Amino acid sequence: DSLGGAAIIEVPDELKGKEKVLGSALLRANKSIKSVFMKTGAHTGVFRAEPVKLVAGKKTKFATYKEHGCTFRISIGEVFFSPRLSTERIRIAGLIRPGENVAALFAGVGPFPIVFAKHSEMEKAVAIELNPAAVEDMEHNILLNKVQGRVEAVLGDVKALAQDKKLAGKFDRAVMPLPKGGEDFLEDTIRYIKPSGGVVHYYQFVSRENPFDVPHAQIAAACKSLGRKFEVLLEREVREYAPDIIQVVVDFRVWEVTR
Repeated sequence: DSLGGAAIIEVPDELKGKEKVLGSALLRANKSIKSVFMKTGAHTGVFRAEPVKLVAGKKTKFATYKEHGCTFRISIGEVFFSPRLSTERIRIAGLIRPGENVAALFAGVGPFPIVFAKHSEMEKAVAIELNPAAVEDMEHNILLNKVQGRVEAVLGDVKALAQDKKLAGKFDRAVMPLPKGGEDFLEDTIRYIKPSGGVVHYYQFVSRENPFDVPHAQIAAACKSLGRKFEVLLEREVREYAPDIIQVVVDFRVWEVTR
């Protein structure tokens, strides 16, 4: 992944011990890259931080990444960030209707809500994130992109805040780009949507074979549990993750059943 002047690489087992050689070669090949970090493990813990170590170039705490006219500060190794969801951010921004209120869950350093603020006529996005380092970056990025008043960074737990009367049932749209385990928060996400109806953008990692069967079943079960109706608006492959695993997104509208 390229994050402005920083690159984060994965080194396969057969090239272990060659990290510095690979990093130095990358610096020579791409003059815009000043620092090369190597992933040293998978995303871990509730903060989804990805451990890295510097293998070439300048030591730096932050990366500066630009996307769709927005600029983001990213604390390297302390927060989750994926440039691979860039297309999704601008796609959803194009769907947001004027005046919508958006729940940006698992918001990280703020790429989804800030891109929304720059490229839609939404009223406001409430961006909820549990990682204090990510919230600190997000607050910096809100000011950097001059979207204060339209994006509110909230340090908190998505599950707990789904029960908060100030937030539950207040949103026209919710986006939940959790790297893994989104099914554990699907009912909570639906609780943020207005009773009259709204849209959820649900991400999931699935097998290439019949990829939408699992997310459809998860959505149906969550809506049944909450007494909601739903309709699928869109389903698409987002990106490859492993030889037999892909990430998909399902956009669905959900509303309360009236009796």
